[in-house]
Amino acid sequence: SLEALRYRRGSLKILNQLLLPHQTLYEEISSVRQGWEAIRSMKVRGAPAIAIIGCLSLAVELHNKRNEEPSLGNLETFVLDSLSYLISARPTAVNMARAAQELEHFVQQEAKHEG
Repeated sequence: SLEALRYRRGSLKILNQLLLPHQTLYEEISSVRQGWEAIRSMKVRGAPAIAIIGCLSLAVELHNKRNEEPSLGNLETFVLDSLSYLISARPTAVNMARAAQELEHFVQQEAKHEG
């Protein structure tokens, strides 16, 4: 059976839905930019999948940058900017906007608590 995505900490692969049913190709998504491009180009379809891929692309990029140790302010800015960017890939994708809003609230509360 086909899986729309394959995720493990630090690694995300998506099934390129543009190629179905003639070809099955999983593409690596290692950054927010690649997540945005996959959403924008409709390699990922369906509101829940768009939100999941958007959020996981951010998680993968953060995981892979974990040794950089940015300041809390820089980390907050990066996350908030990334979420806004991801929403812009498909502005009508309500689930992505809702997930981004929840993550934004969480990040802002954590930053306020830590700051």
